[in-house]
Amino acid sequence: MLPVIDISNLSYENSKKLVDAASSHGFLLLKNHSLDKNMTIDRLFTISKQFFDLSLDIKNLFPRSQENDGYVAPMVEDLQQDGTGKGDPKEAFNITHFNLNDFIPHQNLPEIYEENKLFISSCLKKYYSILHSVCKMLAIGLEVKDNDGNPNPDYFVNAHDLNLKTRSALRLLHYPKPSKEYENENLAGAHTDYGSLTFVLQRPHKGLQIFDGDEWVNVEIPEQDDGQELLIVNIADMLSFWTNGYLKSTLHRVRSTEERYSVVFFCQPADVIVLEPVNSELIKNYNGNMYYLNSNGKPLTALEHLFIRLEQGYNKKK
Repeated sequence: MLPVIDISNLSYENSKKLVDAASSHGFLLLKNHSLDKNMTIDRLFTISKQFFDLSLDIKNLFPRSQENDGYVAPMVEDLQQDGTGKGDPKEAFNITHFNLNDFIPHQNLPEIYEENKLFISSCLKKYYSILHSVCKMLAIGLEVKDNDGNPNPDYFVNAHDLNLKTRSALRLLHYPKPSKEYENENLAGAHTDYGSLTFVLQRPHKGLQIFDGDEWVNVEIPEQDDGQELLIVNIADMLSFWTNGYLKSTLHRVRSTEERYSVVFFCQPADVIVLEPVNSELIKNYNGNMYYLNSNGKPLTALEHLFIRLEQGYNKKK
């Protein structure tokens, strides 16, 4: 089972536990987060299902734009990174345009999401609160320093500065029950995530698999005594770049023989942030290989890497 981390405890000892989980697994589970099961999580899944129950003609009125917002129909996206994918039979709706002062979405929304705009805004605020807590714990656990050698617990928080242009996304996903030809196929191809962190909720709690270096392992979500729901967290590419591969951006996929829904928040640093290793003795002493450069021999920015990966996911079949 994946390590369970209490996000309400920002101590050095607990932050080290989070870093250990992120470096050994690349995936972990969060408890005591702000996403209440009854008031928030259940409602998110309800409005998600209401949209995906609409006819394809209606859903296609909100097509994905070049800014990565809107509806993604089945077989349009292919997440399989090794190039062997046939297209993912899932469908999705991306909410990416929201005001970072009030978190109100500003994009063409279907009626069910338009009616729940304030609720969606409240969810986005909670996700950013969780993001900031995890970012702070990572910086504490990695012992990140500023240029003067002083502790810099806000390094990753500042990289997601709400005053800068960023492209974080709330993604609602539906995986239809696969036909016989897809029963042994990926419903979401094997891939790593593009941004810094990803927060995942899924119904039912089966289907997500991670590659542990030898084999594919099912992500198991234990039930909590207090009735709350654990939040899946995975390290994405940009945190691996920042840590020269010390924090693992782990290959994962979705396989299921049943219908499945998930709600995913993809955390994206500000566009201009440079993805070079942080000032940390732990990272300096780690001989990793995740420090990517662009064609000019310079570190990639967050925007450059995002666009590279989106191009791979949507245009590889052209």
